[in-house]
Amino acid sequence: MKILHLFSDWKWTGPSEPIVNLCKELERKGHEVIFAYRKPPFPVEDSLEKRVRERNVRAIDLFLLNRPIKPYSFSSIKDNFSDIVNLTEYLRKEKFDIINVHQSHDHILGGIAARRSNSSIVVIRSDHKRDSIEPSMGNRFLISRFTDGIITFSEIGKIKLSKNFRIPPERVGKINPALDLKKYHLSKDFKDMRPTFGIQKDEIVIGMVARFQKYRRTEVFLEALKLIIKEFPKVKLLLVGRSSQMNESVIKPMKKLGIEPWVILGGYRTDDYIDTLACMDIFVFLMAGSDGTARALREAMAMGKPSIVANRGILSELIDHGITGLVVEDSPEELAQATLRMLRNPELRATMGRAAHEKAQQEFRLDRQANAVEKFYYEMIKLGPWRRK
Repeated sequence: MKILHLFSDWKWTGPSEPIVNLCKELERKGHEVIFAYRKPPFPVEDSLEKRVRERNVRAIDLFLLNRPIKPYSFSSIKDNFSDIVNLTEYLRKEKFDIINVHQSHDHILGGIAARRSNSSIVVIRSDHKRDSIEPSMGNRFLISRFTDGIITFSEIGKIKLSKNFRIPPERVGKINPALDLKKYHLSKDFKDMRPTFGIQKDEIVIGMVARFQKYRRTEVFLEALKLIIKEFPKVKLLLVGRSSQMNESVIKPMKKLGIEPWVILGGYRTDDYIDTLACMDIFVFLMAGSDGTARALREAMAMGKPSIVANRGILSELIDHGITGLVVEDSPEELAQATLRMLRNPELRATMGRAAHEKAQQEFRLDRQANAVEKFYYEMIKLGPWRRK
């Protein structure tokens, strides 16, 4: 197959790395894959452009992909009209079988260009949203006129998409997100990060990884921590990540609760991120971010960490309650009870951690994801373009 992935972003964030990894894996399977991305609008230290070059991804920057579309801005209208014209000609010339779009902006451009090209190219939308694509008027139009299939990452997402957009269920594929599992091999010699964070050898580390915006509900677990330390004072809560809302979502609640000695602000980790995961004994995850695949949770599973998650969205699909972790309602009381259960039982933590690692090794493989995507592409090519009647 000849496949074009269109992504109107320049940042190395959210779904960027998973998309690039998928492109490389599909190429490894023998398909001709081209990744079209947006160039950074100004000089930056890190970008999607830099990363695709480092990874030798076959990529192009032929299109402006200047988002969002601003109806009141002449330059925005001009840029996007130019992209539609140029992308239409590119699709006609290159004769792709599939164009896979990932965001609303590239969906608009790619969908219109695909239909204008008068070719049999199939338009696939990947849904990266935590709560699935919103059934707004604009999205309903996009799905009904410029979409032949949708890839999502959860069963609940598949049900929502079929219901909200009246797209036939066979045109919605639920495909597990993937990780580059080589990074998380448990036989590796990971750096001991406890001294870096001032954590004692006899202290149990509860970890959370997120951009700590208010909606991530970190303050709820901080309330749970106050209950936990009454029985288990030898714990530390390690928060890894950053956010402009950190003062409101973490620091003020922490001070109000009087639990500062038990909370460590680990900041944003890059080179030693996996080492930081390795030092955690229990992982807590309450709300997926804007990229709804809960990547940090899946990484913790790959690292063999037992997890406590909220009964929300994809989280309860990733964690098998009582097997790879615990799924609870995210009240302070229930979170404290679940954490205390793990703290009291080291064998339970070890058993759940092994099960989590095994599940990650089985379900989050890149080759497995690529095989499923490849199969879905072929099925959509066979079904042909769709337009809701």
